[in-house]
Amino acid sequence: MKAHTMKSRPTRSASALMLAMFLTGCAGLFPNSDITVTRYESGERWLNAGFYIIEHPFTDDGTARAKLKAGQLCGEQKLVAVQSERACTMENCTTNFVCMKLEDARASGKSY
Repeated sequence: MKAHTMKSRPTRSASALMLAMFLTGCAGLFPNSDITVTRYESGERWLNAGFYIIEHPFTDDGTARAKLKAGQLCGEQKLVAVQSERACTMENCTTNFVCMKLEDARASGKSY
């Protein structure tokens, strides 16, 4: 006997499920979906540094995840992330980080 195989096709319910899973990212159900990162490069030659503006929740966890993300991004350039400015509302914060060489960060006296 010959086995009959059927090609699997996505059904409407499977497509709807995939769409729902995609949209849940907007609801903050995926890690770091509530963090927005903007990169800014200085046009000044004397200030050869990259900046990251990170918007995150006004929680201890949100602050820790923003710092971790900045550290990862600066680490790609073998630099450390140093917090330069921070402004918060009761719900969200905007924290600025500058990527610096380790020795410059130590000399600045700021935490990294």
